[in-house]
Amino acid sequence: MGATEGPRRRKEREVTDTKVIRRILGRATLCRVAMVDGSEPYLVPMNCGWDGQHLLLHAAVQGRKVDILRANPRVCVEVDEDIQIVTGATGEECTANYVTVIGAGTVSFVLDPLVKARDLNVIVRQCHPGVSEEIFPDEALSCIVVLEVQFDHLTCKAKGTAPRS
Repeated sequence: MGATEGPRRRKEREVTDTKVIRRILGRATLCRVAMVDGSEPYLVPMNCGWDGQHLLLHAAVQGRKVDILRANPRVCVEVDEDIQIVTGATGEECTANYVTVIGAGTVSFVLDPLVKARDLNVIVRQCHPGVSEEIFPDEALSCIVVLEVQFDHLTCKAKGTAPRS
């Protein structure tokens, strides 16, 4: 996972510390996943978890996003935190403060039931702190797909606020 090559328009907003980026991913409970359905863009919000190497997602076995990802596993993912709308007396004074991570990568479908259960528990712990680790019955696992996003590159920007530790 490397940074995107190319010039940044607002270099002062760029966050390059990979430890900071990984901590943001480790706190995220919701991300937005963009994919391409033929020639049409498709964007969905999804719960997520970070295992230290992959962003983990889950979905029903059948549905549009799963069909799209089977045909084209390339995705762009966005995670944000500390969003604040700043109002002003004029439109020019209105802005937003934020921390955002955007990454491009490839989705793989987790097939091994033990790995699938482990990854689901990562998502559950991240989205629902305090919930005990679950043992998922085979019947439940057969109704769910777990997706691992392997990022090619990640970028992070912060405006008006510093990323939390």
